[in-house]
Amino acid sequence: MARPSAVTSRAHRRPGHSGGELRSLGIPLAAAVLLRLWLVGSNSGLTMDSPLYVRMAEDLLAGHRAPSPAHHGYPALVALASLVLPGREVPGRAVSMLASLAIVALTWWLARRRVSAAVAWAPATLVALHPLLAVYGGAIMTESTFLCLALAGTALLEARRARVGGALLGAAWWVRPEAVLLAPLAVALVPLRARERTLALALATCVALPYSLVLRLEQGTWSLTPKSVLVRAPYADARSAEWRLADTTAFADTTGLATRLARDGGAIARSYPSGLVAQARAVLDAWSVPLLALSLAGLGFAAGRGPWLAFFTLPLVYPLLAAPADIRFAQLLVPALALAAGGALGTARARGRAWALGAAAAALAGLALTWTGPAGRRALAFDDGPMAAMRGAGAWLAAHTDARAVIMDRKSYVPFFAHRTHVQLPDEPLDVVLRYARESGATHVVVEEYVVRSLRPQLAPLLDHTWLAGDPRVRLVFAARPDPGDGVAVLEVVR
Repeated sequence: MARPSAVTSRAHRRPGHSGGELRSLGIPLAAAVLLRLWLVGSNSGLTMDSPLYVRMAEDLLAGHRAPSPAHHGYPALVALASLVLPGREVPGRAVSMLASLAIVALTWWLARRRVSAAVAWAPATLVALHPLLAVYGGAIMTESTFLCLALAGTALLEARRARVGGALLGAAWWVRPEAVLLAPLAVALVPLRARERTLALALATCVALPYSLVLRLEQGTWSLTPKSVLVRAPYADARSAEWRLADTTAFADTTGLATRLARDGGAIARSYPSGLVAQARAVLDAWSVPLLALSLAGLGFAAGRGPWLAFFTLPLVYPLLAAPADIRFAQLLVPALALAAGGALGTARARGRAWALGAAAAALAGLALTWTGPAGRRALAFDDGPMAAMRGAGAWLAAHTDARAVIMDRKSYVPFFAHRTHVQLPDEPLDVVLRYARESGATHVVVEEYVVRSLRPQLAPLLDHTWLAGDPRVRLVFAARPDPGDGVAVLEVVR
């Protein structure tokens, strides 16, 4: 007979189907649906990466092969969704929405295996009402899908379903590269027999490795991930990360990982402490101090510990990559932090009413602080720029230009709305930019006021009617300025 798990029998509760169980799950899910639908109605769901994922999905459906700087799992799901859903934006948002709601249910299921239904709803509600998980749950981005697959794999490993759990962790690799770290750690943290661990890792590998064949067909070289470009010396500041014409590796860098480490390993190591501090700040922005206190307290109890602890290693690895400490990456820790907090809430409830009320007050205060901080501001002001004006510029281009038109823009939104080819606008002097526009075959240049203000001040003359009247290289063909600072101009490149 197999020996009992090291986790207590209480930690292996199986959720039932009583009215209390259904309410414990139904209330967080209902709250999650309402919040996500409200946020979907208040923003476009688009970031700079979103048009890339839509284009990749369209290429997959059309059978086109082209090198892409992102994993193909999410675009593949978007492509499938687009077979039954209309438009270019709805399928991607729907995939993220379904994944985001599944994360709430998975959090409840994991918590319910450790605590009673009267407590399991609390970590699920923290996930349901978290601003980052809510807003990215309606965005055309990979985070919700990746977190859903990785958390589902972790939950199934916890339930001793090694085959399916391992396969889902392998599938998460098709969406984001963090899966290569989470899979072995999650397997190590689950009380499985050696044979089951080996089986889980083997299934994860068998599902993940075929992605290398996809990259071989697209890129012409063998690779494990298109994200290896992030292994490089960190940029000095945000402006130094902007693309310049001299950087020939920005879009196609085939330098091997070993060469990268030999070249930039020292710089990466020297920048690690400051990067780690930045990641810690991002986690605190996403999970306020009262919530973090609950999570840390919960780690002291068996109910707060589980294979989800693997997610806590992500902020330790991100500083090794040339990527900003964006708060959106911190959302990948939220379900794990909520589950740890659930351990503290369960223990507090068992100790009496006063303890339970104190823990509940800390959770409510922490959630409120999270909404009033950077995470809440991201959710409530999600759009990167004046989307209505940029959508209008895109509609004008779609109606007045040839389908083969090439649009040069620092951002990708207007070309996306126009359904036209996008060319990146380099960070160069204005004369160099206009010369490059002609040489690169661009038919139009798009200039947004907010881009000039924050990223391309040298383009300010392109928003000056007097200056444009005296320059024969470009001609203003469309302009919109619904509010001060929200202006968008479309200029035709004259040849």
